[in-house]
Amino acid sequence: MPMRILIIALASPLLIVSALLALGVSSWLTAIFALPIIGFGLSRNSWHAGKTKSDKKVFLLFALTLTASVVLMLVLRQPQFRTDWEGGNPLDDLIMLLLLSTMLSLAATWGLAGWVGHRFVMNLRARRGKSEKQNRVAAPE
Repeated sequence: MPMRILIIALASPLLIVSALLALGVSSWLTAIFALPIIGFGLSRNSWHAGKTKSDKKVFLLFALTLTASVVLMLVLRQPQFRTDWEGGNPLDDLIMLLLLSTMLSLAATWGLAGWVGHRFVMNLRARRGKSEKQNRVAAPE
């Protein structure tokens, strides 16, 4: 089950972005709006269905993809991974692989950001509602 969640979380943003780009939606518009809205919609649907058992897994997956994105971006900023793309650098293939990995991890992170943001807000509301119910005191008659 965790492997299936990992595969879906990493592959679905790439497929969604590819479909939107094929339909003619520009890449910046897709990056800004589509992936977090999809994550928000999935989270809202599962929240209303009462499925909250997978929250910890999604939070962990979000943290892992965020960490992977940051690490890959830091690696790509190193001088040996800069290229002019004219074929003189023997690391051109590795650089392209790292760029694709970075884009995939950023897409997965951004898609999960909608889910995590929605769950964070809903969990805060649920906790606030519980504390307000506990703090209510019956009025004396």
